[in-house]
Amino acid sequence: MCMTSDLDSSAGSVGDRSRARAYHLDFWPGIVGYCAVLAVVLVFGQLDGESPWRFLWALLPVLPAVWVVRAVVRHLHRIDEFQRLLTFQALSIGFLVAMVVAVTGGFLGFAGLEPPFPLATGCWIVYGAGMLGWAVAGGVLGQRAQRQ
Repeated sequence: MCMTSDLDSSAGSVGDRSRARAYHLDFWPGIVGYCAVLAVVLVFGQLDGESPWRFLWALLPVLPAVWVVRAVVRHLHRIDEFQRLLTFQALSIGFLVAMVVAVTGGFLGFAGLEPPFPLATGCWIVYGAGMLGWAVAGGVLGQRAQRQ
């Protein structure tokens, strides 16, 4: 990147840094809460047991995950139109990656391939692929935008 003056900088503006700080203050408590609840569920939830309560235990980590969704939505309302466009593009790519992974698994199942893992693991694979697609696309799109 060629700087034409001292005013040109690849660092974010004061407003950008303020919005990023607000996002982190919203986002990280949800992630920490998710990890804490997940640890409690894995230790005490007896998810492989017979009690019907195991289903409630299994759903408990969803509550802090909703907090993370709230943080992302609030962030989308704070950021400018260009950042919002990049975020939506990255989310779209992540969604498409997840859909391709899900469809691939579905068609292989139709063809008779039995997965070597339980259904829940397959769901996590689709989720992980989508999140990884979102993260990688966000990084690539952000770098591309900085070069322009």
